[in-house]
Amino acid sequence: MSVRLVFNSVWRNPGNRGRRLGRLGRAVRWQVRKRVARTAKVIQLANGMRFKAYPDCVVSSALVYSEWPEYWELRFVRQLLQPGEAIIDVGANVGHISLLLADIAGPENIFAFEPTPISFRRLVENWTLNGWDTTRLFPCAVGGANGSARMPDTARPETTNSISAASVAARSVEVRLASLDSLRHHWSGRRVGLLKVDVEGSEREVFAGAGALLREDRPRLVLFESLGGAVEEETAALLAGARYAVFQLDDAGRPSFGRCDAQNLFAIPEEDARHLSDARNVSLRPLKRKRPSPLEH
Repeated sequence: MSVRLVFNSVWRNPGNRGRRLGRLGRAVRWQVRKRVARTAKVIQLANGMRFKAYPDCVVSSALVYSEWPEYWELRFVRQLLQPGEAIIDVGANVGHISLLLADIAGPENIFAFEPTPISFRRLVENWTLNGWDTTRLFPCAVGGANGSARMPDTARPETTNSISAASVAARSVEVRLASLDSLRHHWSGRRVGLLKVDVEGSEREVFAGAGALLREDRPRLVLFESLGGAVEEETAALLAGARYAVFQLDDAGRPSFGRCDAQNLFAIPEEDARHLSDARNVSLRPLKRKRPSPLEH
């Protein structure tokens, strides 16, 4: 990673305001450790959860550079998520987003899906590190129907792995493929507070297999990626058909229903959108660390 990229990652994160120099020092120490010791370390996240940071993991570096990666999105979700609500994390990678929300939802209400073998092993490791039950973690790809799919079998966790990338990967592995509608029994009886979808361009397939989830379970918030600078037409139609309104966050982290060109987009049930669309109804507080300095091992 270039010096410029590390510097920008630290300096441009709003959560680092007032502590940027300290974070830069931490980033430098991490880069040295990656190159010299090349060993993992356990860090304590801003909400008190534990995470095992590996030198080969992009997510690990992001958590070292900032306590709250994707600051605006995490701040927004943490303001709306209610205690005890279920989180459905599709494309969980090593689990960092769910970990940063676990103090609100509770680990017993998190259902995480990650098909890449190395990423899933790290996900399980992070859950075990926190003393949590791992039975709600699934080594499974999510799509429009049940079956199987091939995923890149990478040597380290990647944030760009997808089913479509398997055809050009040096190694690939067959994994279970399931629709969210076929998995609804796992969170039956729970209010779904967040559906997070990070599947590198396969969002349409995920939503195509989630019609009953969207129409009947009514997740209070959906967070998904849009890599093309606009919502894919079929994805937009699926969400609109389930009566969800799509929006993004503006430069101050507030909902903006007039644009959908950001990489991270949200959707909310139309019955809730009118209240949320009035910025005066949204009170957002800065994210703060709940515990003292991180653990390091």
